[in-house]
Amino acid sequence: MLEIAHSDLNSLSGRLAIRQMLRSIGSRIIRTSRAASNLQIVLQHCACDKLPPPTLPTIERHNCLNLQPMVYTGGWEFYRVMAFSERDIRKLFRELEKHCNVEVTSRKSISEESIHDSLVVSTGSLLGGLTKKQAAALVTALDSGYFNLPRGASAIQIAHKLGVPRTSFVDHLRKAQNKVIQAVGPYARIRSV
Repeated sequence: MLEIAHSDLNSLSGRLAIRQMLRSIGSRIIRTSRAASNLQIVLQHCACDKLPPPTLPTIERHNCLNLQPMVYTGGWEFYRVMAFSERDIRKLFRELEKHCNVEVTSRKSISEESIHDSLVVSTGSLLGGLTKKQAAALVTALDSGYFNLPRGASAIQIAHKLGVPRTSFVDHLRKAQNKVIQAVGPYARIRSV
């Protein structure tokens, strides 16, 4: 998944620039949606090696892991990288600095025991408990701007789009929210300490 944050997503020039970049990637776009001011694009296959500069192969070549999501905003690419040795991360930065500006915005050491618990979160653990109706209600609400401030759509409008009564939509959405929040809870507790 590719997420693009751009201050001009609603302007013609912003949309054309994004469309041109996506055309150059050559991947089939399966879905696009909005999250706040960001545009999220789901591609059919990984196009990371086609995005200039080829940062991901460089990360992998230095025995480091790229942790999703990657974010592109304001002309910058943001990556969360995990390295298992100080030497590997130093070599990675040296190579990247040959091609682009590198800025470390955060760095922390973690124990090997906590890697799985703090960094690897499967979508199955977060979303696996959702029924199809709950997932549809959640995705349609996100795509319609229901969670934006101010709201981009009302519950009645989204229910109409789904072809269900408002009460059914709200029930499915609340159950989906509850399941996702309960699944995220343990990770939020780790981050809040």
